[in-house]
Amino acid sequence: MIKLVLMVKQNLFMKYVEIYKLGNNGNQEIIATCSLANGQVICRGDRDFVQYLEREGIFDYSDSSHKKLFFKDGLKFLEQLKFNFKSGYLNASDIKEE
Repeated sequence: MIKLVLMVKQNLFMKYVEIYKLGNNGNQEIIATCSLANGQVICRGDRDFVQYLEREGIFDYSDSSHKKLFFKDGLKFLEQLKFNFKSGYLNASDIKEE
């Protein structure tokens, strides 16, 4: 019974990734936050950037196929954001839980 309660409690944590842009002042600014809800990704933030992610997707660098991932790919999409955005100008955090 205790294990079941702990498993349910763990699933209540929201997984999310923050995407940062280097601002003119040299500080990083969050331009989008992508979170997992019901197995799909929801991104909020800069409208043009979020629409670009939704339309174009990102590459899956976990294997040699480099296939495209989209919001519907859920956790895999979140996991791959940090590998798609890792420049000095744009970068993504590791998956965070709240």
